[in-house]
Amino acid sequence: MRTYRVGICSRDPAYASNLMLALNRVSEGKVEAMVFSSPNLILTCMPVQEPDLIVMDGFIRPDRESVHIVTDSFARPDRSITDSETYETESPDDDRKKASEWKKELGIEVVVLTETPSVFGIYKYQSVRGICKELLERLHKQSAAGSQRSGCIAVFSPLGRCGKTTLARALARAEESRGGLYIGMEEYADRTVHSEVLYQIHRRSPDVYEAVVRELTSEEGVCCLRLSDTYSDLLDVQRSDLEWFHEQLLQPERYRTLIYDVGGASLSSPEVLECFDHILMPVLPGNVAVGKVERFRSSLREAGLGGLLCRIHQVELPADAIERMDESAILACINE
Repeated sequence: MRTYRVGICSRDPAYASNLMLALNRVSEGKVEAMVFSSPNLILTCMPVQEPDLIVMDGFIRPDRESVHIVTDSFARPDRSITDSETYETESPDDDRKKASEWKKELGIEVVVLTETPSVFGIYKYQSVRGICKELLERLHKQSAAGSQRSGCIAVFSPLGRCGKTTLARALARAEESRGGLYIGMEEYADRTVHSEVLYQIHRRSPDVYEAVVRELTSEEGVCCLRLSDTYSDLLDVQRSDLEWFHEQLLQPERYRTLIYDVGGASLSSPEVLECFDHILMPVLPGNVAVGKVERFRSSLREAGLGGLLCRIHQVELPADAIERMDESAILACINE
C-alpha cells in the first residue's frame, strides 16, 4: 500500500495541527500528514521525500520569509501566518488561480482549503473523513496521470553511478512494442557517433524522420538513436530544437514515447528539461548524494524553473538490481 505525504499550511495553526493528527488517524496509513508553519519553508527545509500534495489556506500569499516547521513532533507550530502574508480580502475568490500560483512557486501540486464548498478546493469545515476521501481521490488521480509513460521522458540525475542508463534502457525495452524509442543524449557515448540527425534538427529539415530511421541501431536488444558522442555537439541543442524534433517523431505510425538518457554535462541549460513531460531522477542514499540532489532542485527554483519539480519523480533503484541489470526489479521501483 502506498502512503502519500501531505503538507498542511494554514493561518490557523491549531486547525492545521488538529487536521494533521486527524488525517494520520483516519487514513489507515494511506496518508502521512505534516504541518508547515509557512509555505515558504517548503522551499528551504523540505524533507528529501517531499510532499505529494500541499493543502493550503486560500488566504495565504507567496512571500520569502523563512520560519519554522512542525513535522513528526505533532506539536503546535510556534508561529502563525502574519497579516503581511495573507490576501487582503477575506473571500478566496479564485481558488484555482491561487492553487496554480502556489504550484508554480513550490513545484508541488497544491489544493486550496476553502471557507465555502468549491469544486476547485477542499471545504475545510466538513468532516475529516470527507477531507481524507477528497485528498485520496486527488492523489490517486495525480498518481495515475504520472504513471502514464507517454510523450517525452527524460531519465536524468545530477548523480553518477545511480542506474540512469540501466533505467532508461529498461523503460525503452518495455515501451518498444508500443512505439517507444531510446535516445542517447549522454556527453560521452561508448562508441563513435557521426549523427546526421542533429544537422537535420538544426536545419528544421522535413527529412529528419528518415535520418532517424537510417541511424537506428540495436544495443542489447533495444532500438537506439544516439544524437552524438561529444558534449560539445549536445551543448548546441536548445529547448526549441528538441520541441521541434518531438513534433516530428510523436506522430501516428512513428513513435508514441521518446525515452532520453540525458547526461548532466550535455544540457546547454536546465531550461532544456522543460520540453519533457516526465523526468525520472535516479537518486542514491547518503548525505552527500542527498545534498547534491537538493542543490540541483534549489538551482531550478533560483533559475525560475520551479515548475519543473512537478515533473520530477525521484526513484532509488536497488543496488543489486543495477548490478544485475534486473530490468523487472527496476521497473517495479518506478511503478510503486
